[in-house]
Amino acid sequence: MPKKMINMNLTYTTDQSDERFIVFNLDGKILSKDDSKSITEEIDENIELGNINIILHLDQLDYINSTGLNFIISSFTKMRNAGGELVICAVSQKVSDLLVITKLNTIFTSFETLEEAKESFSNQISK
Repeated sequence: MPKKMINMNLTYTTDQSDERFIVFNLDGKILSKDDSKSITEEIDENIELGNINIILHLDQLDYINSTGLNFIISSFTKMRNAGGELVICAVSQKVSDLLVITKLNTIFTSFETLEEAKESFSNQISK
């Protein structure tokens, strides 16, 4: 069942309609640790439960700064360390530009659409 969390600048919903991965739909901005605190805690809880494959759906994420980049990097690292994977999809132009400038676009697996991310994730998991 989708769950919605609201913070000062960031709203997100989760969707685990496919047991192989969880989709986090982010909406708003990540400007401080407080903005990403709830989602970070939820990711940690999912790791403890063995849910170690995540798609960050970013089409409604308008802006991130270094704190937002740190959130994505640390989440990516946690998933990899747990034996899972984190991919991003539907990245807005502003966020995409920042990923290119920081060269993080070469680190993260990114897809144009949520459907492509789901399909690729399914293929990747079955290998």
